[in-house]
Amino acid sequence: MARSKNRSEKVGPAEPETAKVLQKRQLMTQVARRTGLRNSDVKTVVEATLAELGDAMALGMTLALPPLGRARVSRRNDSSGGEVITLRLRRRLQGSDKDGEDVSGA
Repeated sequence: MARSKNRSEKVGPAEPETAKVLQKRQLMTQVARRTGLRNSDVKTVVEATLAELGDAMALGMTLALPPLGRARVSRRNDSSGGEVITLRLRRRLQGSDKDGEDVSGA
């Protein structure tokens, strides 16, 4: 197979994949199903958990939350609509012995 000698041909950026969004209501339903707890109990716990996670991120804390992974604040910007916090999440690869493998591709 011959390679093209014209290296000036540039490949454009890949089309962004439409992100799937997990809404809070869906999260609560899934937690209730997995735990067998009542929706009202799950709502209290999920809302408190999300509030604590938000507070920790606002303080710039690194979150070590297995099996989710380790998340650290990589950038913060204040905008008129609110604070934008960018996280870097490192997750363990399934079947990996190494802790904190980066599966984000970065």
